[in-house]
Amino acid sequence: MNYDRKQIRILHTSDIHLGEYGTANNCEFDGRAHRALKAMVDFSIQAKTDLVIIAGDLFDHNRVDDMTLEFALFELCRAAVPVLILPGNHDCLVSDSVYRRVCFSKLAPYVRVFAAPEGEKYSFPDLDLAIWGKPIVSYGGDIRPLADTPPRGQEKWQIAVAHGYYVGSQPPSLDSFQINEMEILTSHRDYIALGHVPVFRQVCN
Repeated sequence: MNYDRKQIRILHTSDIHLGEYGTANNCEFDGRAHRALKAMVDFSIQAKTDLVIIAGDLFDHNRVDDMTLEFALFELCRAAVPVLILPGNHDCLVSDSVYRRVCFSKLAPYVRVFAAPEGEKYSFPDLDLAIWGKPIVSYGGDIRPLADTPPRGQEKWQIAVAHGYYVGSQPPSLDSFQINEMEILTSHRDYIALGHVPVFRQVCN
């Protein structure tokens, strides 16, 4: 074992829902979601995290106004570490998605958005880390967020990001966004950053 290896510190969150209670023009600019994003970035800086994962629904919908979008970009830049964003079911990657309105990586150099419908991987050689995620690309249908996860790569640490409901091994009562136990086990990832249900829960050992 290499005891000289740097510890990796990752902040994982989801479902901030910027724009949920209105727009900046009707006095909601300092609302709950805005405070949540600012607090998240403050904590990331204080904790000296190496990377931030937002596992879906950073925005409440794809029609957020420009001021809300500018606020998000400003805060994400302030983090000053890589920020990986997975489009969720509210801010899904449709033709008029908020993530297609601007190029996040140009306006916020540390930010990366999972944009390949089949899923894509981001590698961080300095951390010996790879992160794979598959964005939600429609508002409904038979969507399986963790299906077809590729094999582990060469990096020591392997993480997957998914936005959906964990249904375990029981027959699901939900039509879409299902993540079952077998998909988690066969992903062979060291950690899976889940979103969609905004409560802390360890769903699988």
